[in-house]
Amino acid sequence: MHAVEQTVLGFLKEPSKKRKIVLNLGCGYDPLPFQCLSKYPEDCAGVTFVDVDFPELISKKRDIILEHSELQTLVGPIQSDGQDRLASALQSTDSGLPILIRSNRYVGVGCDLRDIARLSKALEEELQIGNCLVLCSAEVSITYMDVDAADALITWAVQYDNIRFCMLEQLLPQGQKHPFAQKMMQHFVKLGTPLRCVQKYPLLQDQEERFLRAGYHSVQARTLWQLWQDQSAVAPDLRLHLNKAEPFDEWEEFALFSSHYFILVAMKSPTSPPSPNNQGGSIPKYSKLVCQPQVWKSRSIPVTDRVVLNVLSSQAKHHRKFGAAIPFSDQTIGIHGGIGDKGRLNTTARYQNLGLEAQDAKFSNPPIDIEARVCHTITALDDRRFMLAGGRTSPDKALQECWLCCSGQWKPVENLPIPLYRHGATAVAYGTVDAGILVFGGKTTGGIVVSQWFIWREASGWEEVCSSSGELLPRFAATITSTSTRRGILLGGMTEDGILCDEVWEWTIGQGQETDITLQLKALDSFRIAPRFGAFLAWSPVGLLIIGGISTLLIPLEEEILRLSNEAYGKVDGSTVFEPTAISIDFDGHRPLLIGHAICASRDAVLITGGGAVCFSFGSYWNMTAWTLHFSAGCEPNSPVRHFAEVVVPPYNDPARELHAEDAERASPAAQSNNVAEAVQRVRIGSEADFNRLMHEGRPFVMEGLDLGECMTDWTVPELVRKISPDRLVTVHEAQGCHMNFQLKNFQYVKKPFGKFMQEVCDGSLQYLRSLNAEKAADEPARFADDFPGLSDQFHLPPQLATVARNQHSSPLRISGPVNMWLHYDVMANVLCTILGEKVLVLYPPLDAVHFKIPPGSSSSPMAVFHPEQRGSVVYPRHHIRAVLKEGDILYIPPLWLHSASPLDNLSVSINVFFRNLISGYAAGRDVYGNRDVSKFGSSIVPILLDFETIPGKLGIRDLD
Repeated sequence: MHAVEQTVLGFLKEPSKKRKIVLNLGCGYDPLPFQCLSKYPEDCAGVTFVDVDFPELISKKRDIILEHSELQTLVGPIQSDGQDRLASALQSTDSGLPILIRSNRYVGVGCDLRDIARLSKALEEELQIGNCLVLCSAEVSITYMDVDAADALITWAVQYDNIRFCMLEQLLPQGQKHPFAQKMMQHFVKLGTPLRCVQKYPLLQDQEERFLRAGYHSVQARTLWQLWQDQSAVAPDLRLHLNKAEPFDEWEEFALFSSHYFILVAMKSPTSPPSPNNQGGSIPKYSKLVCQPQVWKSRSIPVTDRVVLNVLSSQAKHHRKFGAAIPFSDQTIGIHGGIGDKGRLNTTARYQNLGLEAQDAKFSNPPIDIEARVCHTITALDDRRFMLAGGRTSPDKALQECWLCCSGQWKPVENLPIPLYRHGATAVAYGTVDAGILVFGGKTTGGIVVSQWFIWREASGWEEVCSSSGELLPRFAATITSTSTRRGILLGGMTEDGILCDEVWEWTIGQGQETDITLQLKALDSFRIAPRFGAFLAWSPVGLLIIGGISTLLIPLEEEILRLSNEAYGKVDGSTVFEPTAISIDFDGHRPLLIGHAICASRDAVLITGGGAVCFSFGSYWNMTAWTLHFSAGCEPNSPVRHFAEVVVPPYNDPARELHAEDAERASPAAQSNNVAEAVQRVRIGSEADFNRLMHEGRPFVMEGLDLGECMTDWTVPELVRKISPDRLVTVHEAQGCHMNFQLKNFQYVKKPFGKFMQEVCDGSLQYLRSLNAEKAADEPARFADDFPGLSDQFHLPPQLATVARNQHSSPLRISGPVNMWLHYDVMANVLCTILGEKVLVLYPPLDAVHFKIPPGSSSSPMAVFHPEQRGSVVYPRHHIRAVLKEGDILYIPPLWLHSASPLDNLSVSINVFFRNLISGYAAGRDVYGNRDVSKFGSSIVPILLDFETIPGKLGIRDLD
């Protein structure tokens, strides 16, 4: 929008005695004329804006103008013949002009752009276009036309002597095999509007030659990403203003999108003779947006022929981008955190070298109670110590915490001096007693870019390091590595206003006065490669590699991986010599998207895994392959080598260890004294009034001795199988371990016959059934009486629970094997009626949700509260209510109370009845599980607050305020 608007504004400001026309070809609902008339009234004096599109669309646009006085004021007195004009425009053979709306400042032409004769007649008779100075604008419009028709339109315009043509369209800078290009092309095919012109004119050079052949004198084109990098096209204060409006961190995705769109400005003028080499003529001043074309700086880099690179691939099991690699050993690599299909992750994927025996079982994954994050770093100090530092949740919330893995166990250590993400981190004095981690730059909370250096050592913690040079601008996503124990390089990154950095710096750690650490910086002016952002540096057997990222232009496949130095890591005498060479790699015809990926080097291989991007509105692309780059001098290219494949490792959960989400709070004596279980209140009630009174106290309670029907005596396993039918298909959760985790999805949804499910559960299988609506599982809530008619007459709610029955929302049947339910809360109140077996429930009040790492938009926690081996034993050290449910017990669970269940027997059967305990206030729309949020601003939320007010020391109205 900015590029087109600035081009038009330049045209408006261009001195001319001729009448000016801005001709919008394929205008759609583009508001450009009204924006210009409103923002630049003086520059629009004597200018007529002409919109051209199909008659039906221009008619709708005319109606919108006529319905809004603000638009009428902008365009001036209107002449419109209404439906008569539309009828005429729809008949292409009609002699009448297809002018559907006209004023001195605005004309709407209802005409198919393929009907050039009719369009030309209308413009000549209505506006005498041949005597005007004309800017044609085609903003992603004629690309959908047949190529010959689009070329004819471009050629038609050049018949006029004073013509400028501004076109914004897609391009394929790296061909259709690039992942973004694939998504883009597939998207428009699905819409039934395939991009036709881009297939014939895929490159900027092709588009420029297209206009020159048509007869334009001067043509220049640039991608939108090039424009963004040009400070004369997009001023720095404008870029900074955008970041203030909303913190932004999807830079790689922005670069992908804007690298696949270009803006072109062509012109023909009597004073500018044709120039077949595109060097003659003069482009008006406003076309600064498309001047100064850039070339790929690394084109002179030779392709090495001294290295044989075998690439073996394996299928990744999960989508993940912007995670951090953990070099557990040469045999095993972990990828922690990042973004998955449904948001940020706190899990770890492991990759095992299939050709070696695993020797690193002692190394545990980072605990899942570490807050889900992206853009963090994990750095190896030696072969047994790794540090996780920083990261972010949202772009304006950087994280400060650090975790150290030592001899296989993770523990929190001193926080970073400031919250950071997209920072650079590398080990210094690797493997020695005083080994540390050097951190530079990144972003802190609020998206502010920093330039500080920090160093961490186990003996002294974090301290800031003073730099000798003030020339290094603040930047984020720079790439840093050590080239010796106290020396290294830093390259690339991006400044605060979104400009890529092209310098390469060498840094050296030194000792100042007393114990101060100093850092010397030296610019390596002779070492120039195209700047990179979001790339990775990795030491390999053939030297230092830079892998992936984005640059000023879309990186060619042959230069996605560059070898920067062929020297071995650990050189200590003198500076490293950098001689960039490209490594040609064959990915078996499948090009990876090396954005948001993770890399990790082992002794003789480099693993590349993860990565992907949201490709504008075209959909998401994920790398589903893990690539092992194997280096072996002189070996045959296709000889078998070891490679990494993802393996399933159970999440680390040490029940003897306190979870560390709130360590400072839990370490206090007051907090420890509060970490006790409170037995649930057990009552016998005689009336509905008794139930309502207890319910409005807002706390869980168990009701004993109530009549639930014949189910209490007749329901046995054989009887359930007989009445439900052994062949009836049911959807069950098949768990991988004793604790199901909704965030980790460590279970599968499997359809199987009910009889088989019951037999497997009775044999101890880790399965769980939560019944769904038998007819419309995806649209309607479960209702026990309708879903299981053979059992409906054997279960009923007792009369004391008439309130529940009258306001019932759903009533699923629950059958569980020896597996723990994840910790979660429900928006609706509910009663859990225990029929077979015994189980333990733990319940936490609503405000405790902040301690359980529940992701935004979710109602489930990733944290396990039960012991993995001792049924019903709680390991989470926080005050809770404990309820042991026996057969016939009915547990009332208030809204928003977190709860988790652990069966004491191999089999438990219960019916869960959800009901509305508010008169109104539940969110509108489909609600299958009774878990849609209450209305955020409805007055009906007050009863819930009043319920919470009665919880001693937990929540009051003032707390919510």
